[in-house]
Amino acid sequence: MSRDTATITTSHRGTSMLIVRLFSPLDFLQTDTSDLQLGPPGKPHLQGPACFSHDLVHIFCRSVPSQYAAIQRALALLGAPDRDKPIILMTESLNFGALPLTLGAPGLKPTAFIAIGLNPILLTSKDHPPFGSGMLPDNSPEGRERNTAANQIQQTVTFAKAQEEFLAALSAVGVPAKNLSKVPFLLDSLYSLPDRFVQMCTPNVEYPRSDAPKTLRLAGGYPGQNSSTKNNWIKPDWWEDQIITNSDKKKVIFVCQGTVAMDFNQLVLPSIAMLDHPGLFSSDQKILLVISLGRPGMSLPLEGPSSLPNNCFVESYIPYDEILPHVDVFITTGGYGSFQRALLHGTPLIMAGMTEEKPESAARAEWAGVAVNLRTGYPSVEMLLDAVKEVLGNHSDGSRSRYKRRAVEIREEILRGGDPVEVVVECLEELAAAAAGKTAGEGV
Repeated sequence: MSRDTATITTSHRGTSMLIVRLFSPLDFLQTDTSDLQLGPPGKPHLQGPACFSHDLVHIFCRSVPSQYAAIQRALALLGAPDRDKPIILMTESLNFGALPLTLGAPGLKPTAFIAIGLNPILLTSKDHPPFGSGMLPDNSPEGRERNTAANQIQQTVTFAKAQEEFLAALSAVGVPAKNLSKVPFLLDSLYSLPDRFVQMCTPNVEYPRSDAPKTLRLAGGYPGQNSSTKNNWIKPDWWEDQIITNSDKKKVIFVCQGTVAMDFNQLVLPSIAMLDHPGLFSSDQKILLVISLGRPGMSLPLEGPSSLPNNCFVESYIPYDEILPHVDVFITTGGYGSFQRALLHGTPLIMAGMTEEKPESAARAEWAGVAVNLRTGYPSVEMLLDAVKEVLGNHSDGSRSRYKRRAVEIREEILRGGDPVEVVVECLEELAAAAAGKTAGEGV
């Protein structure tokens, strides 16, 4: 093997994985939104559908040739698949580079192709408005009529440039011209072209679709935390007293903007200012604010530790699965990973994000009844304050707020569903068995 490849052998039924380096001028590792030019030079960052369209063109479609080349290198190293050695290609859902394999592009082909959904489902449907709008579903006759019209505008106007770039990228890697005319809308292609699409979520947090392709499977949620993350994280000295013991029964508010949104004016600094607001809570309700800056080594631009209130603790990084079981409300920009980790722990949310997939994650959380959706990336202190009060509630009988009750219900649904990785394994085995049966039939 070269220095640009690695093989991992697992203990699961003799399975092995080959990792091949992606050579590309587009490197987004450890990138945040301030690093990306999300719009014309000299203009403010785009938001909403315009931001998503820009990302589809400049990040996803223009990565197709380098992604396809990496897949071809991997397949060449593995050798030709056969009945006894099926080769299943598995990619993250937004890897457009695998799609040419299903459209007649030249080169090696795997036995089958599975995509794993780690974002809100992007599919077009008559049952809900276009992805990127952040609007809630409506499958009434009137709603379907509006949805159909809006979806048509999305495909022919809003994302017309992205579709054009998608077809150009497919052509660049050799998809025959006769097949290009049959290519679905690029967002739908992600779901209809793979042999299986496994979405990492439970049904009650994703919009129902009467017209979803048969390739789509819901796996129930994100897999559990990687043990190395937990083992390598060093707990701060305040952790045991404030979080684990919490003898004062403080309400724990957790704030994290994720690993991409690094402008702390969005949520971090307004949340700190919220603690000094005279309308926060009644005098007998105690609050603890915990902030994770999202990446190891990050720090706040404050004058010093003394500038933080006594009931506020800031760390560069806190693993979600360590903090969320103890949290009463999670304030986040609305990344899909943050949303899914909160659901796994039955934690209600306040979501405020307008870039990437965030408006759609927030809309799903609002629709599922587990979050207040602020529909802005820069909420005011007053907006945050009102949302915190709403999510926490002030029930004199000690009962849970409706957001907490619903979050716990969905957590229980996730736990009943079992290990989401097993759904992926089932798909792998189904496709391998189908390929073996087909090979046997061809030999008769």
